[in-house]
Amino acid sequence: MNITAAHRAARNQASIDLADVGGPSSIKLYTEPGGTLLGVRTLAQPCGTITAEGRIQFMPAVVNDLVVVTGTPTWAEWCNGAGVAIAGGAVTDEAGAGPFKLAGTGTMIIYAGGVVTLASPALLG
Repeated sequence: MNITAAHRAARNQASIDLADVGGPSSIKLYTEPGGTLLGVRTLAQPCGTITAEGRIQFMPAVVNDLVVVTGTPTWAEWCNGAGVAIAGGAVTDEAGAGPFKLAGTGTMIIYAGGVVTLASPALLG
């Protein structure tokens, strides 16, 4: 089924509204589904905007989050303000096909004490 940009925008606005329940939402980076938590990227509130194509563009919070454990993230969860996962997917570099893209990591390794940076624009939906 192909949907219009207006339909996609409405659906994705509902996702943004859901994510912002309970405070700022976040992206949690893991080694694999159910694996080790490597870092968190807190998002602004609202956590994103809707593009002309109806997709979600994440808006990171002004304050940077630090990586807590060195490793290679392959999975991420988008969590609402209460920390409850609302979506999950693959993590890739900027050129990859995953829904969650990291910037500045050619090797995909993130290091404890480093900054968690999402590629811009990080588009979903």
